[in-house]
Amino acid sequence: MKNITPFLGTAALLLAGCSGSGVTVRGDIAAGGSGKTIVVERVVPTGARFVDSVRTDRNGNFNLFIEQEPGVPEFYNLRIAGGGNVPLLADASEKIVVRIADSTARRYDVTGSAGSALVQEANDILAQADPVARKQAAAGFISRHAGSLAAIVPLYQTAADGSFVFADDATDVVYFGMVSDSLNNRYPGSPYALALAADVQGFENAAATGRLLAENMDNVVSFPELDLPDALGKRHKLSDLGGKVILLSFTASNLPELKILNRELVEVHNRHAAQGFEVYQVSLDTDKAQWIRSVAEQRLPWISVSDQLGGDSPAVRLYNVQKIPANFLIDREGNIVRRNVPPTEIEAAVKELL
Repeated sequence: MKNITPFLGTAALLLAGCSGSGVTVRGDIAAGGSGKTIVVERVVPTGARFVDSVRTDRNGNFNLFIEQEPGVPEFYNLRIAGGGNVPLLADASEKIVVRIADSTARRYDVTGSAGSALVQEANDILAQADPVARKQAAAGFISRHAGSLAAIVPLYQTAADGSFVFADDATDVVYFGMVSDSLNNRYPGSPYALALAADVQGFENAAATGRLLAENMDNVVSFPELDLPDALGKRHKLSDLGGKVILLSFTASNLPELKILNRELVEVHNRHAAQGFEVYQVSLDTDKAQWIRSVAEQRLPWISVSDQLGGDSPAVRLYNVQKIPANFLIDREGNIVRRNVPPTEIEAAVKELL
């Protein structure tokens, strides 16, 4: 993991203007570094922003100055055109020296910046192959360095399926809270601290919704209502399918593996639709045109809806969807009887309820 992972959330956080203070960075690319373009990006909670670029001399050396307000460290990427990148966490007035082995930037040394050294340590932890050892080491790093913005790097690491490693069970939220409290105390008003605090609040809201949903499921009550538009703008209520066995499915059109699951689900639907089986599929897309094309290309025989709000959709919060694909199996009486049924078990589970 070479890039600093952008934060969750959609709030646009603006950085203050500069007043002449800043960070000096010099270094070299040892092998094949002559005439390389290095692009400097400032990494903010909403993504990477271009700052400057510099070209190495014939010996692979470079020097640059990044304007930065004092008081709060900031994340940067030194991106080598056509190659890799070096992540930095810099304080104003630091004089950083970066020695890069070659343009891939797989190996580099950084001195003169405590934060950048911690980022490098965090990325070394994230490179571990064993997921259990990786998470344990990352947890230890976060606990030791909760007061450093470098703790954000392992905190937001993702697993192979794209889900956040430190958001896969209730206890993981403790790490987010730990870092959030420390950073807000140390760097009040920092855009990074504010974004993290917003995410912590979001986790707490999702947990509260999940508890309510779990209570409803334990009491075998009717499913929460959904009322969303299809590709033509016509709204469909989930309750309109009352009396049928329903698979409520959460998906997204930009993930090829979910299209494969849909093809398998089409076969199950076609075999059992006449007996009273139906699918209500919510697509967590933000690009309406892409979603409509996907629905048309797949020729899906069921109700496909989307509000184009992606992960911010009220449907996500209502059903406490943590990752996709996700599904909820609803019986003829309107009770949610199972959640996240594996694809290989869907047909058998449906047949039991018909």
